[in-house]
Amino acid sequence: MNAHHPAPVSIVLTTRGRVVLGIVMTCAVLCMWVFFGSGTADAASESTTPTTQVVVVQPGESLWSISQSLNPGADPRALIMGIREINGIGTEHVFPGQSLIIPISG
Repeated sequence: MNAHHPAPVSIVLTTRGRVVLGIVMTCAVLCMWVFFGSGTADAASESTTPTTQVVVVQPGESLWSISQSLNPGADPRALIMGIREINGIGTEHVFPGQSLIIPISG
């Protein structure tokens, strides 16, 4: 009785196979980094995230008057720049009823 044993199978990766394997491994490493490293990143970003509030523009108000009323005694230009940046408005005027996101420094 002659038992026939199959020859051992060896795996040969083609160039395409190596590229696919590299992409899969990279995605796996990135997923692990996001999953395990996200706690530190969230804690760091929370401390630098500015607090905001929403203000509705009343008739006769301007960015200048809103800034002065929110931060009396301070130069309103910095707050105006922050309001324009966070709301995506350039030199346009604000109008009554418009809601503005106001950055509040801690």
